[in-house]
Amino acid sequence: MWKPFFELLWFVSYLIPFKRARLWFRREKCFDYKNKLRAIRTKMPELDWKKFRLAKGGGSLAFIVGDTVLKVRKFHEKDNSAEKFEREKKITDAIAPILPVAVPKIELVKAGGYLFYKTNFIPGRVLMDLPLKRIIENREKIGTQIGQIIYTLFNTDFKQLKDMKPKNAKKRNLGLVHGDMCSNIIVNPQTMDVVGIIDWEYAHYNELRREFFGIFRVRRKMRLTDIAPIAMCEYYRLRDENTK
Repeated sequence: MWKPFFELLWFVSYLIPFKRARLWFRREKCFDYKNKLRAIRTKMPELDWKKFRLAKGGGSLAFIVGDTVLKVRKFHEKDNSAEKFEREKKITDAIAPILPVAVPKIELVKAGGYLFYKTNFIPGRVLMDLPLKRIIENREKIGTQIGQIIYTLFNTDFKQLKDMKPKNAKKRNLGLVHGDMCSNIIVNPQTMDVVGIIDWEYAHYNELRREFFGIFRVRRKMRLTDIAPIAMCEYYRLRDENTK
C-alpha cells in the first residue's frame, strides 16, 4: 500500500518547477523516501530489493526485504535519530531475554548520511489488522497473554535500564511500560497466539494505568474487543499469586 503511494508522491514532485519547493516537498511530504531507499540499497546490495515492501509508522519508514526490516526516521535531521534508535536498542536488548514473546533484535546501520536500524521480521500479523470478529472470538487467549506480558514488563527490575528509571520509582509504583502496545501486537493468524511486540521507541517508566489506558484509548477497534479488561484481570491475578 505505502510503496505505490510514495512512488506516486515522488513522481508528483517532478512537476514542481522550483527546485527549493521541489526539495521541500520531497523532504517534508515524501520523507526523502527515494534518497533513503537509494542509500540503503547501495549499502546492502545483497538483499533482494525487487520484492521489498514499505511500511509507515508514527515517526518512521520501514523497508521490509524478506526477513529483514530496515527502519529510518522520517525526519532524521530534526529528531535525533541516533539517540532514539540507540535508546530503543538498549530497551529491546534488556527485555528480550525476559519477555515470553519476540521483540526486535536491533543493529544500527549508517548509509548515505542516514541512520537505519536493522532488525529481524517477526512472522505473524499485527493484531489490529485482523477482522474484528476473529479478534473477539479469541479475546480470552489474547487478553490473558497480553496481561502476562505487561506483568513481566512492569515488574522486572531491568539493571541495564537503571539510568532510565526515576529515583523514586518504587515509592511512586512505577514500572516499565511499552507506551504504544495497542498497535504493535503481533499474533500468529492461525493459532491467534501473541508472538511478538514491536516498536519500543515510546517505552518508559510510568504508572501501570498508563499501559492499560493506552490499550483502551489508542484504537476504537481495540476497545470493541474487550481485550483490555481481560488483560487487567490476568495482571492482577498474577500480582496476587506472587504476593501471597
